[in-house]
Amino acid sequence: MRDAQTKGRFGPCRGRRPWLRTDEPGGCSEDLRFLTRTATNSYFPQVLTVISLPAAEDELTRLIEQHMDAIGWVERTAEMAIARRANPAVGAALAGWSDAEIVGRIAQLRATGQQNLDKAPKVAEFDLLASGLAEIGSDSAEARLHARTLPREAWDGNRARLAPIASVVSVHRLREVSCLYGFTRFEAAPTAIDGDLEELYLAVEGAALADHLEWLPAVEQLGEGIFLRFDPAVMRDWLNRPEVARRHDLLYRGWDRWRDGQIGGDRLRFPTLAYYAIHSLSHALLNEIALECGYPATSLKERLYALLDPDGERYGLLLYTASTGAGGTLGGLTAVVPRLGAIIERALDRLALCSGDPICTEHDPDSHMDERALSGAACHSCLLVAETSCEARNLYLDRTLATATVLDHGAALFGQATG
Repeated sequence: MRDAQTKGRFGPCRGRRPWLRTDEPGGCSEDLRFLTRTATNSYFPQVLTVISLPAAEDELTRLIEQHMDAIGWVERTAEMAIARRANPAVGAALAGWSDAEIVGRIAQLRATGQQNLDKAPKVAEFDLLASGLAEIGSDSAEARLHARTLPREAWDGNRARLAPIASVVSVHRLREVSCLYGFTRFEAAPTAIDGDLEELYLAVEGAALADHLEWLPAVEQLGEGIFLRFDPAVMRDWLNRPEVARRHDLLYRGWDRWRDGQIGGDRLRFPTLAYYAIHSLSHALLNEIALECGYPATSLKERLYALLDPDGERYGLLLYTASTGAGGTLGGLTAVVPRLGAIIERALDRLALCSGDPICTEHDPDSHMDERALSGAACHSCLLVAETSCEARNLYLDRTLATATVLDHGAALFGQATG
């Protein structure tokens, strides 16, 4: 086995591509590498996942979209009455709906719009879910998205420790669309934390799915979820703490050491500390919510938003499920929303002490060359979850940034429990 791992042991690659039935044009200059048939790094799929974002999908919305050129300027009911008289086609198409209903729906579409292809998927998702609208989407059997922004008392959020969470949205219905556009071997593509496609700065190139690509396989699934929006002002104050700055230096040194071993590493970007903190809270909540709702932890997923651009800072977390089967028959995700505040505090309390402490908390990212250099205090006993649930392959985690631990009390976003 040791000799089989020797570089060049099996000679040069012949450029065979059995999944396409054609060889690589121009051949291949790389050496063959030994790989066990059942190894987990045989294939790493490249999948782009988005949440479908129609603001509403009922008959009124479809009719308004058809005539938006004629009535997009309308802002008041009196103007809608004028538009009806001036354009008989519009009046006939919208007969049966009051001027107030039409104006309200136009305002909703104007505020939220449809998913903007000029934006990264995560930016569009955050802008809609964090819009603050009391009702997002349509409450109907045919709708692909239906959510409600809740007052703090509705999710048990009147707790001082939960100040970083600005609002909670109960997502009663959503549609997840996942598209396979390629795969890699030996090494996974770097995780794209901003929601864009992964960039293949790897020792191996992404493999095409066809010689002449005309379509891509995709799957859509319906589910439900909970969206948390974090207060940018609180996040800025937290990031300015000296203890957080020291933690940043520690994590950055580990990431920088790992990057040096990556081809094209100079083009990779360090995730923000906000991403680390929100990601750590997400994993804690995945485990805690699984104890409260009917879904197994492996069927829950996360979608993280720690986005910085000229339009402002966006910090959020979507925990959702979109899996088939009988999971969720004990109540589902949205059923735990009235107890969410207490659930979050219990999840944070569990992170305060790990059975691997003090070794877990003392982990130094800068002492590793592999992917362990990308996380701080995180191990299988506290933060690591099933990789089907994590959007970042269990990387970029540090519970010290989420809650106070045995060795660090000053860098926690959520601080210590009182009383």
